[in-house]
Amino acid sequence: MVRYLAHAVLHGGKVYRQSVVELDDGVVTVSRFDGEIHSTIFVSGIIVVVPRERVTTVNTDQMKRIMDRAPLVEMAIKRVAHYVDSRNLSVASGETPDLIILQR
Repeated sequence: MVRYLAHAVLHGGKVYRQSVVELDDGVVTVSRFDGEIHSTIFVSGIIVVVPRERVTTVNTDQMKRIMDRAPLVEMAIKRVAHYVDSRNLSVASGETPDLIILQR
């Protein structure tokens, strides 16, 4: 199991701010950050839940460029969320989720 705390988690067309995302055997759980949880890795940035089968290195590189060019984290969240939505990169039923970590 992998658990991260990030400024924002993008999953299923939604933005979860200050949230914890867990990936365990292909199951993604997003929960609100309520306090320190043992073995949680903090990410200063955004975590995007994507379908492993459909995401490409071009998609990942573009999201990283968007993150790097945004003057503020809030702007990066909006721009990356728009990119994910416009490329239909939300995980559909039967697809394997993966996490893309966009550090700030």
